Amino acid sequence: MIQKKYFFLFFILVISSQSIIFSQKLEINSSVSASGYVSSEEVIPFWMLSNQNGSLAAKSNGLFEAESKLNYDFNDKHSIEVGGSFFLRNEIEDEFQRNELYVQYSNKIFQATIGSKNADVFAKGLSTVNSNFLMSGNSRAIPGITIEANTPTKISESFSIDWGIGHFELNDDRYVKDAKIHYKLLGLIWNTNLKNSFKGEIIHYAQWGGTSPEDGDLASSGSDFFDIFLAKRAKDGTSSEQQNALGNHLGIYNVEYTYSPSSGNFIFYHQHPFEDGSGTRLANFYDGIWGFYFEPNTENYSTFINGLLLEYVDTRDQSSNSGFSGRDSYFNSGVYRSGWSYENNIIGLPFIFQDETGLVIANNRLRALHIGVSASHKNWSFKTKISLIENLGSYGVPFPKKQKVVYNYFQTEYNLDKLGRITVHLGIDMGEGFSDNYGAGLQYSYSF
Repeated sequence: MIQKKYFFLFFILVISSQSIIFSQKLEINSSVSASGYVSSEEVIPFWMLSNQNGSLAAKSNGLFEAESKLNYDFNDKHSIEVGGSFFLRNEIEDEFQRNELYVQYSNKIFQATIGSKNADVFAKGLSTVNSNFLMSGNSRAIPGITIEANTPTKISESFSIDWGIGHFELNDDRYVKDAKIHYKLLGLIWNTNLKNSFKGEIIHYAQWGGTSPEDGDLASSGSDFFDIFLAKRAKDGTSSEQQNALGNHLGIYNVEYTYSPSSGNFIFYHQHPFEDGSGTRLANFYDGIWGFYFEPNTENYSTFINGLLLEYVDTRDQSSNSGFSGRDSYFNSGVYRSGWSYENNIIGLPFIFQDETGLVIANNRLRALHIGVSASHKNWSFKTKISLIENLGSYGVPFPKKQKVVYNYFQTEYNLDKLGRITVHLGIDMGEGFSDNYGAGLQYSYSF
């Protein structure tokens, strides 16, 4: 109850401040929205639920959101942003929850964020993973602290370095209580000329620390963090940590090429997941996401389509023929049995899902073809996503028969200018082993 009062006081103060005259260095943006949903089955369709920052539960049929962001520029070199937002929805244990709540300091070199902040949206929200196989926006933002490059640091006329490091606290109800996440990123960007750019990144996460009901207090000292940082084998700890590495490690290699003629940006990318030594040495080479995104230059060309995305997803190999370290079982963990999840929502690729206990990944071997299109005309905007998926279960417990499903989603929005926006959501899930699911949603949003 106290937490709810603080949220309401925060928004009352921010909204009230709109009537006060500030310096031009201060900018405040706020919004509210209300949504209602219906479906032919008990749960709403896949793309109406997934990658929505944990805003809805599977059986929710109502949602109210409110947010405010305050940005203050001290000068051209320094700025502070404070953001807060919350969800109120039904059919979930904690009906009222924060969405984002953070403070972010930025200068020309780096930005530091404390709190819970959603990732920036990639490709107009058309992607299956929002540019990160491991952090797709399928769950609420995890509280923590990050320090990252504000813009890539130039080391020459052609080369720049991107970097980031962070620490997060998994404060939800999970098998290993109070587990932590270590995060780091290192990337190299090569701009060969104004039209061509190459980027290579390594992104690494590790679950560590916390208290297990089976193994007790897990390693969490300063020296243990050093082992986590380098993904070293545990000197003590569980048998799997001594054989592999201390903690539960996940990562991706991200390779991207961007071609930017006058017509727009063409982006080709591959995100390759790894969870142990076999993955880091590419024994599971074909696994990951192979994607293409085109965004036309609307300043030079008048087009109806303003975003086109195509992704092929494959997680079937998992280094299956690599001996002891094979069969990676993505997002699963023998020690951190809640796996790569937060509040029972998968944190990364949403096509991977848990069983009913929330302690075992039921499906992490799959392949999918995904198409996304975004368009606009005058006050209208449109978005559609279609995913064709073949689920195989897992190596440990394969499905008796391949499950083929199709997730369809369509969204149209009309901008009422000063009176807000009205959005219609439509979803249809079709597949083997379950009844077709038809769903619809209506949303009204107002920004000020």
